[in-house]
Amino acid sequence: MEEDYGREAYLKLMVARDGGIRRLVDEGFEFVTNAFRRGAAPKGVRAKDADTLATRLRQDGYQVEVATAYNETGEALPSMASIWRKRRA
Repeated sequence: MEEDYGREAYLKLMVARDGGIRRLVDEGFEFVTNAFRRGAAPKGVRAKDADTLATRLRQDGYQVEVATAYNETGEALPSMASIWRKRRA
């Protein structure tokens, strides 16, 4: 199975940029996805928002954290959030 070097590089960038994300990784959270914040999706784009995704993950038995989202160059994306999960003990 091939590794996704793009995803790993992106995760390293987020950890280097944001101490809160570094803490999540250190605590065993895994990155799920970036999602639009409620009401921030462009008109005509059908997408689940970050709150909906977080709720679904909690229902599936995960502890969930929502953090700042970043693009591939490390700039914050104010209209988006990054979703992180960890199995509940």
